[in-house]
Amino acid sequence: MKSSPVFGKINEMTGKLIDEPSPENLLDTITLVDAVITTLGTVGVSGELEPIEITGNSTAIVNAPYSRLSPLIDALTTSGSGNYNTFLDIKENYPELMRDYRVKPVLIRGLSASYSELADEVAKTLSEMGKDIIPLLKKDFDPDCKRKSVNIINIIEDVCGAEENNFYLEQLERSEKDVRQALIYALRHDEANIDRLIELTKTEKGKPKTAALAALASFDCEKSAEFFEEYAKKKPVEVIKLMHNVSSRWSSVLTARLIDELLVDDKGNKVTLSQAADEKKVKLKAKIDVFDIHRALWGKWGAEIEKIYREFDYNIPYEPMSTWLGYSIMLTRDESLMALAIELNNKSKLRGHYDYAETISRLLGAEDCTAWLKRKTHELNQKSAGNPHKLYTSDFAGVMEKVRFVNGGYELQISYHQNEISDKEIYFSAPIAQPMKQLMDIYIFENHYVREFIKKPDMTVLSVIFKSGIKNVKELVDAYFDQNETFTPFAVRSFFGMLPGDRDFKLNEARRIVELSRSGKLKAKIDADDLSVWAESGMK
Repeated sequence: MKSSPVFGKINEMTGKLIDEPSPENLLDTITLVDAVITTLGTVGVSGELEPIEITGNSTAIVNAPYSRLSPLIDALTTSGSGNYNTFLDIKENYPELMRDYRVKPVLIRGLSASYSELADEVAKTLSEMGKDIIPLLKKDFDPDCKRKSVNIINIIEDVCGAEENNFYLEQLERSEKDVRQALIYALRHDEANIDRLIELTKTEKGKPKTAALAALASFDCEKSAEFFEEYAKKKPVEVIKLMHNVSSRWSSVLTARLIDELLVDDKGNKVTLSQAADEKKVKLKAKIDVFDIHRALWGKWGAEIEKIYREFDYNIPYEPMSTWLGYSIMLTRDESLMALAIELNNKSKLRGHYDYAETISRLLGAEDCTAWLKRKTHELNQKSAGNPHKLYTSDFAGVMEKVRFVNGGYELQISYHQNEISDKEIYFSAPIAQPMKQLMDIYIFENHYVREFIKKPDMTVLSVIFKSGIKNVKELVDAYFDQNETFTPFAVRSFFGMLPGDRDFKLNEARRIVELSRSGKLKAKIDADDLSVWAESGMK
């Protein structure tokens, strides 16, 4: 009895795989078997058809030809300056390829890419896959592969948190240096690790010890508070640095006390925080940068903290005070801090210095801020006097640009680097209960962002409009191409890429511009053929 040629080929490739178990042979064999199953396999089931229930973690097998996967695999396994852009392009335009079973192992290899931006983007992609990818990550974990292993730990803790606490503890026994540091810091997800972390602060040195301290500082519990009360008696500078990005009642009380203790100059004289901000005139006795003292205010609240803000003297302007207060309001939603920001920003001596914090307070507060926003917008218009640069560099505008429309509602978003243990960018958001559609219309149109762009097209102003949620404004296209300029294909594509609007709007506008160009009615000089091809191919 003779077998079908295709099954004979499968037998031949399987034998080759057994003799030479390389990744290439495995992929070739799987690809052929998958193709045969897909094209020849049939299943018959009696009964009525019923809808398939889809769960949040469901995935599908992507039956993509290897020719489509090849550029992605090459970008992840070879070195080259274009690999990062290739990966981004494929992820954006063909996201389904990322979940192909042939790609997932290669994605994990990409975590060790020498180009850090590519490794970071791969890590972000794997995190987005959720818990489905965790078994594969754990299987591929090797504590000796420093960059790759640290990325794997970051992904696992992002997705699973305390659920994988046993994994962190198990791997800790055989890890060193950066990998050990990342594993120790991951123990912050489970308060049951507090005794182990205290022990590690005594046995570890360098960055692993700092990781244990940072993990302990994140716990909002009495045991952690007691530990740092004692530790600060010997090392107040080290503790104040650890308080950045920590938010709890005990850390607020401790931070206020340590700031007071550290405000002594090199001659032994007591100084204020505002005096210490002028480092040209005041040198602190403790070896600490005054910026570290200010950063410790992040996320803190209570009467002791409010006293520090109230006593700060703006004869020596130091704008980060408003930033830390604003971030603290976002994180805690503390009504007393909100009232403080409004109070400080409306004192004659301080007026305008706390614009950042007051804007956040108004947006996140319960009271309708429509009238206030109209007034601030009008004030900003007067100050800008037609200068778009002033429109988008003010503190007020800086907050409004962080408003995002997400899942049918508006929220305020900020990003920051976690701390000195992990430089991972953290995104934090706070929902806004205000009538934001009305507010954003007021802000964008009454603030003359659209009119400013029409008057003098500026890509930075366009980026502000893009972030606002306003879409399909035809006048922006007319203003951009109503210039006696010669635009490169790249510049034209960049404009349409940043133009706020849906795909149909952009396509129709691109077609209109092409026709105007070909008929000689367009002021701007562009490559109409390039724009037409690019637009019709999906603007990719």
